[in-house]
Amino acid sequence: MTRILQYPLAKVVLGYLLLVEVGIQLVFGRISTPWFSIGLEPHRVPLGVLLIGGVIGILYGLIAVGLILVYRANRIINFAQAQLGAVPAVAGLLLIAAKGWSYLVVLPLVLVGGALLGAGVELGLVRRFQRSSRLVLTVVTIGIGFLLLVLEFLTKQALVGGELLQFVTGFPTPFDGLRFNVGTQTFIGDHIVAIVFGAAAIVGITVFLRSTRVGMAVRAAAENLDLASLLGIPVGRMWTIVWALAGVLSAVGVFLRGPLVGLPLGGFVGPLLLLYGLAAAVMARMEKLSTAMLAGAAIGIADYASVYATNSSRFSGATMLVLILGALLLQRRGLSRAFDTGVAPWEIATDQRTIPTELRDLPIVRRGRRGLAAAALLAAVAVPWIVGASSVGFATIAVVYAMVGVSLVILTGWAGQISLGQFAFAGVGAAVTGKLVADFGFDLFLALAIAGIVGALVAVLIGLPALRIQGLFLAVVTLAFAFTVGNLVLDRNHFGWLLPSGRGFIERPVLWSRIDLTTDGRLFGVTFAGDTKMYLLALAMLLLSMGMARSLRRYRSGRVFIATRDNERVAQAYGVSPARTRLAAFAISGFIAALAGGVFAIHLGSVSAGVFRPELSIQLFVMTVIGGITSVGGAILGAIFLQGLPMLGLRDLPVIGPVVEILGTGLGILVVLSFLPGGLAQGVSQVRDNWLRRLAERRGIVVPSLLADVRVADGVDDDLEDLIRHATTSEHTAVLTGSTTSGGEG
Repeated sequence: MTRILQYPLAKVVLGYLLLVEVGIQLVFGRISTPWFSIGLEPHRVPLGVLLIGGVIGILYGLIAVGLILVYRANRIINFAQAQLGAVPAVAGLLLIAAKGWSYLVVLPLVLVGGALLGAGVELGLVRRFQRSSRLVLTVVTIGIGFLLLVLEFLTKQALVGGELLQFVTGFPTPFDGLRFNVGTQTFIGDHIVAIVFGAAAIVGITVFLRSTRVGMAVRAAAENLDLASLLGIPVGRMWTIVWALAGVLSAVGVFLRGPLVGLPLGGFVGPLLLLYGLAAAVMARMEKLSTAMLAGAAIGIADYASVYATNSSRFSGATMLVLILGALLLQRRGLSRAFDTGVAPWEIATDQRTIPTELRDLPIVRRGRRGLAAAALLAAVAVPWIVGASSVGFATIAVVYAMVGVSLVILTGWAGQISLGQFAFAGVGAAVTGKLVADFGFDLFLALAIAGIVGALVAVLIGLPALRIQGLFLAVVTLAFAFTVGNLVLDRNHFGWLLPSGRGFIERPVLWSRIDLTTDGRLFGVTFAGDTKMYLLALAMLLLSMGMARSLRRYRSGRVFIATRDNERVAQAYGVSPARTRLAAFAISGFIAALAGGVFAIHLGSVSAGVFRPELSIQLFVMTVIGGITSVGGAILGAIFLQGLPMLGLRDLPVIGPVVEILGTGLGILVVLSFLPGGLAQGVSQVRDNWLRRLAERRGIVVPSLLADVRVADGVDDDLEDLIRHATTSEHTAVLTGSTTSGGEG
């Protein structure tokens, strides 16, 4: 055993086996141990509960099959998959419950609606971004999901109106008259319908893909896009068919689930169902449809068993996390082969390049850089006086979001590891900081440092699967972690010992026995409000995080991150350890995110699960991509885009207001990425390069990297041709002499 534990992978597997053992004890009632107790009365799970969970899980499997179809066609995870079917399904269920429509009339409408919505989304939105990087296209699906959430809300308003109830369970169907019991659990005919529909769907899709000309064309386009195009297969049409099928499957899954578990009108159906579908799809390696259905049934069983055993639904996210981790680790070889064939590499937007060497030392350029940096710092310090006392708190939140964005730049932009649960690390940092400050009286800065270290350790634990998997599959792991932290870890009923005691109130401390962050006071002869001092503290932490990130990028560590992201095998040839590099990226990003969470906890004065909800982690990831995922400045621009624009009061203006309102929605995401795939930082970089290009032309300086962006038309004069020829020769000479510089932060 000692020799086995010498291998890192063996330690990882044994650690996760321990988690699975805890999960088994949780399900079957053997919970109490000397070091772990959740404070709930355990119950043995009867057979009827397991069977009901399996039936509901089959519907999760339908969503997973839709995810697999889209993944095989477009090589992305469609994060709008569950919401794609929720819109027509919710409309159909409300027509039955609120308008008295017949079930048999509504069902065909739901099927047609799912197909039309799926095809329309692909034709109108996804097709436009088909040539973009997979990162951008994946973020586009998140934006589509946000749009569909709005559409679902409008559907509820239109069909229910002011009589909006919190939960609807009355959906009369032709099958609810059939009833029988298994133990203490009552089954109805709708359970049988769910099983029949699930089996029919998987058989029908399998026959369609294997026995029809269109199905074989879909498979051919998924296997080799270029070869399928050369053979005359209309690839675009095949994509539309796949998205239509995915919409139908998701709509059927949500619609059949309604009569069994009800419909929440105060919330949304899609986010949690997406997690269940993703777990089943990952367990099926994103390729086996029948395995996805079985995995969905297993997930439903595990979910219902945990709910019954603990009398709480908050363990669902943790259950999914354990299942996903186990599935990915057990299926490592299959996933690795997929990466080797080019399926898995995650395409990141082009790095924002530095100012060219030929212009960097010019006095006007140096003065311009210093002047812009000073102006930006002055504007940041002056924000409390610009936005007013009522909006200073929102400005502090924007600064915290920017810190989380900086951590995502390091982890995703430079190291290439996708995290959709980054704000969960901030939640861990908030809990540790609040506990140390409120209960033990720690100095704030010491508490923030300890919280950062704890966040780094937790990030390394979550990043352990990155030793064997990466990209899209790792994104699913971090999403499950976000649900676990938001729904369970920060719940006072289960992990109250981790949170501040009593009512959980955190009093803002006094810094250096002089600066009280709560009350107004004078500092350096200027009167500062308490919220203003809190904002300036958050701004100082943001500047510290930016300094850490820029220092990291400037030296060898940053170059190692970029090299491992771009070409892992070449990096290994130069003696770089990809595993150590990925874990280092997780540790650094986890430290910064936890630091942001600690500042957030002091600002809010409490730590609660509702603040660190999973949806906000996805929103912050989208924010950073919109700003520019490879640039520290892009994280700041993204935070201004997400949180800063609403503070300026522009929404009340007649023309600008609606524009600002739209930019904050899923439609705004699609608009920005449509014109600037590299984010807002790309637009800033283009403006800077245009100015530098004109400067170089006025000074007569040849800058190959800038001239390479100029498209030369036919009939260009001889002088410009000579200039381009000279630039090309100069570039080759620079490469041979080693005088070029690598791109990075500018």
